[in-house]
Amino acid sequence: MSRGAAALAFLLLAGCTAPLAQRGPAWPVHAEEPAGLAAQFPDSASVLRRLLAAAHQAGDAATVRTGIARLAASGYAPSQATIDLLATHVPEAEMEALRLRFAANGARVQRSRLFATVPAAHRLVEGIAWDSRDRRLFAATVVGRALLVHDAQGWREVEGLEAGSLFGLAVDPRRRLLWLASGVVEQTPSPETAFRGLIAVDLATLRPVRRVPVEGAGSPADIVVAADGTVYASDPNSGAVYRARLGDAALSVLVPPGRLRSPQGLVLAAGGRRLYVSDYGYGLAMVSLADGQVSRLESDAGTMLDGIDGLVGYRGGLLAIQNGTNPRRILLLTLSRDGSRIAGARVLESNNAEWGEPTLGIVRGSDFLYVADAQWDRYGPAGALQGEGAQRPTAIRLLRPSN
Repeated sequence: MSRGAAALAFLLLAGCTAPLAQRGPAWPVHAEEPAGLAAQFPDSASVLRRLLAAAHQAGDAATVRTGIARLAASGYAPSQATIDLLATHVPEAEMEALRLRFAANGARVQRSRLFATVPAAHRLVEGIAWDSRDRRLFAATVVGRALLVHDAQGWREVEGLEAGSLFGLAVDPRRRLLWLASGVVEQTPSPETAFRGLIAVDLATLRPVRRVPVEGAGSPADIVVAADGTVYASDPNSGAVYRARLGDAALSVLVPPGRLRSPQGLVLAAGGRRLYVSDYGYGLAMVSLADGQVSRLESDAGTMLDGIDGLVGYRGGLLAIQNGTNPRRILLLTLSRDGSRIAGARVLESNNAEWGEPTLGIVRGSDFLYVADAQWDRYGPAGALQGEGAQRPTAIRLLRPSN
């Protein structure tokens, strides 16, 4: 194989997403080579693809055969080009069964319906929140740097925030506050003016009542609020997890930068002693709230758990939006009785024809509402529109996990 062909093969097999390309191994990694990472993070399809890429380039047919069987069992659906590359190492009869499994993995599962539509003028909707008392839907925009509210008047912007790009939202029902994560990414217009930290909005007046900054170049994204009012936030750029208790003047560090590779969704475990965190490259982690120690949330489900953006608690389990895998999926994960491992997984939706890029979601009673088409791919540096065609409205879809 020529050097150019080898490089192409590696790209096809590894299939790295942007968060993976920006950071190297993290967590308490014992080995950085593909085999060591695959052993430490067995639920990561992205790590397994790296192992397959290395084995393919080395002509290691035995590792390819073992790895491709694991990839198929995990629910992954490679491109046809990737399948054809790997097929050179696998007997045809064995490969035919794998082709059928990969095709089944890529099948469409569509169970949601359209709930609301954010007009196209509001650019790059990332997170949403539901105010159950007043039955209002909120949405956060990255490029528009705006908090939107939908009520009897339709969609309108909340004034006076002086925020940066807005990402995750979370309601504190006891204190009647809506928390916003404000920060900076490549798509942020005028990033030098952006506030980095958390903003609390009074749900009665829709006025900001508290600002909790983060030090340095931190940029919180996903957030969750505990019953005592403590807010936890993930920073996918630095790998940090922050905490803001009642009365704190600034965010404190629970997990230092660089420990996690790209932390995204957060869910507080029952009992309030640990935090479930989706690490985009490696899978699901548990963080001790006592000391910030990180460990892998082990799984008996046998499915890929990397590429999870949105993570929400649901009836003692976890709802996960996977937008960094192929296919993109929404999973319902069942936890063990003590919450220390994943006991099972059910695919609620997969490869939905109505999706663009699903991102974050929230639970409303027994329903799950989620952003189905954030359109990150349409925006470049400083929010410049890319590609052909006009901006699309953003679909918010409703799924009933219990059905």
